[in-house]
Amino acid sequence: MQLIDKSYIYFLIPFLLTLFVTPVVIRLAVRFDCIDKPGKRRIHKYPTPRWGGIAFFIGILPVFLFLQIDRQIAAYLTASLLLITMGGIDDWRQVGWKVKFLGIITAITIVIFGGGVVINSIGTYGSYGKVELGILSIPFTYLGIAGVTNAINLIDGLHGLAGGVSLIAFIFIGIAAYLSGNYMLAVISLAFVGALGGFLWYNFPKARIFMGDSGSLFLGFSLAVFSVFLTQNAKFPIEPMFPVLVLFIPIFDTLRVVFVRVFSIKNPFKADKTHVHHLLVRRGVSPVSAVIFLWTLSAFLGGYAILLIRRTSTSYLVVTLLVSLLFSFFADSLVRRRQ
Repeated sequence: MQLIDKSYIYFLIPFLLTLFVTPVVIRLAVRFDCIDKPGKRRIHKYPTPRWGGIAFFIGILPVFLFLQIDRQIAAYLTASLLLITMGGIDDWRQVGWKVKFLGIITAITIVIFGGGVVINSIGTYGSYGKVELGILSIPFTYLGIAGVTNAINLIDGLHGLAGGVSLIAFIFIGIAAYLSGNYMLAVISLAFVGALGGFLWYNFPKARIFMGDSGSLFLGFSLAVFSVFLTQNAKFPIEPMFPVLVLFIPIFDTLRVVFVRVFSIKNPFKADKTHVHHLLVRRGVSPVSAVIFLWTLSAFLGGYAILLIRRTSTSYLVVTLLVSLLFSFFADSLVRRRQ
């Protein structure tokens, strides 16, 4: 409880540090030519520095000096440093998807076998009771963490979109952690809110810097690992479907895009402009309005997830399926109008 008494510190330090560090990172990115230039898949019109992820990673790190570092946190920090380094190199020199995939798998291996971060249960469902994964736990953990990591990476297509959606997700993960008594996770989530707030100052509505793969991979990985921290600890029970609803926008959009590519007999891993945020912009919605719309939807779903926090995963599953159906119709209508 002492952690919560000083909660403002865990917000202010990352916020102010990121605010002051980001201009330095911008200058370094320009000096080393780590620049995102306009192109076919790019919506921005001007060359923009990358490495924003490095800025808010630096902003968050000091918070861990105030915390008791256990095995799980140590493994998480080690894996995060790996992803930040690999993502930063990719932002600069483009290492390719195979190297990035290997980096993500290595990071997941570190937290699974070094920190014991494993998804053992996928929730409680009516008469079925608590569904345990058993021997499927480790494979499912690889799939889940890799999926969320790539989902945040793929949604990073408009100024402020990935950063804002992630900030909102950290808010609700932090609230759930606080309500369950998991104060360590609550203050770490608050630190991410502060750091992302400082970063968005330079990233939205007009971006002076992009987070790059260094940022999107770090954020996606952190959200995935924190979701496991939140839902797989018997001392602080939160249903495993809670983060699925909180992270609905990036998860659903990624699954929808992959399904459409496979159904159209296209490479599911080849980038295109079929994400919802691309479809909204093509329909004439301004990029800023599209981002605010997706932020609002994320906040609504996060708030609804909090309202269901005392329910079993059955309630979350029903809501998730209903929202998936509605969102599918919405995305399909955007495609049809375009055609």
